Amino acid sequence: MNPGLVIGLVLLLWLAANGLIVLAYRRTLGAIWREPVLRRPVLVLESDDWGVGPPAQAAALHDIAEVLGRHRDADARAPVMSLALVLALPDGQAIRRTGQYRRLLLDDRRFADVLGALRSGIAQGVFAPQLHGLEHFWPDTLMTSSDPDVKAWLRQDQPAATEQLPAHLQSRWVDASVLPSRPLDPAAIAAAATAEVQTYRRILSVPPKVVVPPTFVWTLEVERAWAASGVECVVTPGWRFTRRDAQGLPGGDEGPIVNADRSGAIGYLARCDYFEPARGRDAAYALAALERAVAQGRPCVLENHRDNFINDAAVRQRSLDELDRLLRDASARHPDLRFMSSLELHRLLRDRSADWLVASRWRRLPALWQRFRRAGRPCRLAWLTGAALLGAAVARLAKAGGQAPAFAG
Repeated sequence: MNPGLVIGLVLLLWLAANGLIVLAYRRTLGAIWREPVLRRPVLVLESDDWGVGPPAQAAALHDIAEVLGRHRDADARAPVMSLALVLALPDGQAIRRTGQYRRLLLDDRRFADVLGALRSGIAQGVFAPQLHGLEHFWPDTLMTSSDPDVKAWLRQDQPAATEQLPAHLQSRWVDASVLPSRPLDPAAIAAAATAEVQTYRRILSVPPKVVVPPTFVWTLEVERAWAASGVECVVTPGWRFTRRDAQGLPGGDEGPIVNADRSGAIGYLARCDYFEPARGRDAAYALAALERAVAQGRPCVLENHRDNFINDAAVRQRSLDELDRLLRDASARHPDLRFMSSLELHRLLRDRSADWLVASRWRRLPALWQRFRRAGRPCRLAWLTGAALLGAAVARLAKAGGQAPAFAG
């Protein structure tokens, strides 16, 4: 057989094999490509479930603010913890008395110390509030529940902790009274979204611009209702879960979603990992996540919850110590590190700031290669075909500052 023909057939097969990989994993590869590449390290701390609930939050918030205030980034700014706030809980006494759902709001006198601690941290510039929900559940779902524990939870005298509810009932934007969950009425969604935005504005004197959907179960219909009320950004885990499945787990996933993706007036942020000392995800774990994010040109957006700081005293102190360690070591490892809130990150990505983003396609390649390396199966298949060897070589050349091809920008 003609050697040229053999070479041509091998090349054709190689191109076909890699073309099939691209076709099969186009959503993953598209997400890797379209996400912006940052010029410098960015650390965003997000913590959920604050607001109404246990009085111990007040002391915890003061302690967190004190730790945050010890540190500064390359711009001499203190770290910011973006706090997702829940604004209401059941008024157990009123529910027992009337048989109807009644709520206690964050500006009720019972939460005065908590609200005061929040406002103090906001004034210091170390807390950035964002909306979690009016409630961390859909009230009608709980009121119609036949579960005796749920009934008792609704009717207790002390302010309830939503973490005590079954996980599927903590989703706000579906009817999880049955599983699989059912969608909510569009009119009810619009009214509830408007009410929570108005309540947030009244209590905090500013409108919410960022929303963290409870349990990350929400729909595009909910987003449109938020957008109509002035919300700019939705924080995601990289997917949109639209329901609870028959086992009560988040399902109906839509994505992948990456930082700077948009749908209409709404922009998205994607959390990349966790800082949860109470669950073993301590400073060392979070620092490893930061290193991966820096290599990939991504912001390190870490998820955290209030239960790291408000329950057992020893766990609370350890969480504070680990927070201090994370901020100290992150700054030491990356002298050009910047701290910012979720809203600040969203806006610089939205505006495509040349001061923050790498524009050249050639100079983006090292970060894109690091993302691809962690893409799982498509990367493994690319190693089998040999395409990954070519990709690694090109990424090394770009990182070393080699001359870009004319097409690379």
